[in-house]
Amino acid sequence: MQRIFISRHPKTNSANELRDEAEDGYFSDTNDIELPVDIARQGELLIISAPMVGATNDDISITVNNDILYIHKGARQAEEKVDNYYVRECHWGAIAREVQLPVSVDPEEAKASLQDGILKIVLPIINNRKTRIIKIR
Repeated sequence: MQRIFISRHPKTNSANELRDEAEDGYFSDTNDIELPVDIARQGELLIISAPMVGATNDDISITVNNDILYIHKGARQAEEKVDNYYVRECHWGAIAREVQLPVSVDPEEAKASLQDGILKIVLPIINNRKTRIIKIR
């Protein structure tokens, strides 16, 4: 499975100073956050699940193009104001994921739902892919 990180959220160093972006506009760090996904087959359906805690339907965009799935969640700040954090592990910035799907799907019949912080995408699998042998003349 292909794993590509595409989020553009600022990272800080240990002194809590913002780091500079790389030339390509992305932040390179071994601790970059990637949206986790589960991909499973259920009969003739491909089921993709991803945690989207705190997101609303308007925060999420989903695109399927040539058997590649793109999921993007916009940035959302925690609403509480606090004096100091003792531990801060939750990611509230933008996060995205690009996944090469393991089978061909029909994006026209795709459905998505967000319930209890879990995004569920249902894609019908296309089984009628035809192979053609081309003879050289």
